[in-house]
Amino acid sequence: MTPRVSSPPTNTCARRARTPKLRRIVACVAAAVALVACGAAAGQAPWPPAEFADKLRAEPKTEVDKALKELIAEYEKKIAELKQDEPLISANLPRLRRKLLPLYQEYNQDKKRYRGDHFPPGDCMKRFRTDMDFTLKALGEGKHPPVASVGRWQTRVCWIERTNVMGHFDLIVPRSYDPKKPSPLVISYQDDPDMDQMRTKTPYFLIRCIQKGYPTGLTYVENKTRTYLKEAARDYNIDPFRIYATGFSYGGRTDLIMAWRHPHWFAAIAPLCNDLRKPPSGIDQTPYVKQLKNVPTLLLHGTGDSFLSTGKIVHQYMQEAGCPVEFQTYPGGHSADGLFRKDVTVLTNFFDKHVMNPYPKMVSHVVEHNRYSRAFWVNAKLVKDAGGMQGVFEVRVKEGNRIEIDANEQVAELELDLNDKLVDMKRPVTVVAGEKKLYEGMPSEKLKVKLREGEPHEVGPGDQLWKDLLEIKKESVYMVGG
Repeated sequence: MTPRVSSPPTNTCARRARTPKLRRIVACVAAAVALVACGAAAGQAPWPPAEFADKLRAEPKTEVDKALKELIAEYEKKIAELKQDEPLISANLPRLRRKLLPLYQEYNQDKKRYRGDHFPPGDCMKRFRTDMDFTLKALGEGKHPPVASVGRWQTRVCWIERTNVMGHFDLIVPRSYDPKKPSPLVISYQDDPDMDQMRTKTPYFLIRCIQKGYPTGLTYVENKTRTYLKEAARDYNIDPFRIYATGFSYGGRTDLIMAWRHPHWFAAIAPLCNDLRKPPSGIDQTPYVKQLKNVPTLLLHGTGDSFLSTGKIVHQYMQEAGCPVEFQTYPGGHSADGLFRKDVTVLTNFFDKHVMNPYPKMVSHVVEHNRYSRAFWVNAKLVKDAGGMQGVFEVRVKEGNRIEIDANEQVAELELDLNDKLVDMKRPVTVVAGEKKLYEGMPSEKLKVKLREGEPHEVGPGDQLWKDLLEIKKESVYMVGG
């Protein structure tokens, strides 16, 4: 079906504009929409999409929406004035339009949906302008914007998937970045490694400043994480198997929780002065760190840190469970100054040693919710779809095409994504849980094994971020020169 192309605003629309400034905005939008017809006639995808062109015809509901409309018109006009038949400009048009999309999406939406830990639209609009001005300046100088950004601080504005709000983040690009080589990336959840050291002394990208204050829910942090990693991967050659996480205090706690919920997102983590501890009420999540058997962890605490005892408990749990964990202290208290500000190589030297294996032959996982059902190549269905669940499983691939499963009573079924990296796909496979044989026969790419009865409910595929990043890499062209 051919996408519908909206026609330019009529004179009636122009007459509705009550001020000369607003009439100029309507005229700019009309010109941008007229370009859509030209693009469609030339066989190109229409821009802006019809739904956004239609939205923009409505009067702004608030002063913020009025400012959004002005900003869209201003930059659509600047993009239209570019020499779009030049190869550099043509190659960057999708990038420029992707940057505009969050403004179109936000227009005339209820602004009350932004929470205290979100950056409000006004903040995002300022960051948008900074990013677009840098991009347009680079193009005007004949430079590919990602190449021009090497060794610099970048600001990015995105529409956060599954969340329906705008957000922004800082992206620090290392001086040593080479588009021909996949680069490692660190995301920091609170406080941050020193920006100048990261960009001058290491090959690591840094994503930082992703929220205001303390998050009111980590589901939003998860959505920001996947969105921002994908945004970085569209412009830069990011290695999907060398994504790392760090953070101070609550950010260190976030590292640990994100890693046990999504163990296949990170090659390693380095929580600094983490405050993961038993809450005054509710479930004590601290023992969940015992499942981090596939996520190398460096626990860092000041010798006078008020959460030093917390860190020692986390370390003990992980050590007793056989997790790949290290514990280090440094002079100082509950402060990031003693490490993040002085020597970021404490982090990067640890990260250098670890690359994520998407198909480990042992997978250990705790499932608190259906959102976190997957770990690597194993996806779990619990006995019921309910809050407060704590399904725990461990799956091991042994010699002789044998797969052994340990799972608690909350796990009803496991789906195993098998391939030649795990088993010999040309020979029969045996799957057991204790003394019980669950399956014997030829393996399949999606092998379901039932452990016990449970209530019928749907389970999604789980979140395999590394696969999303690989797909983005296939579609992206990382220009070396210009």
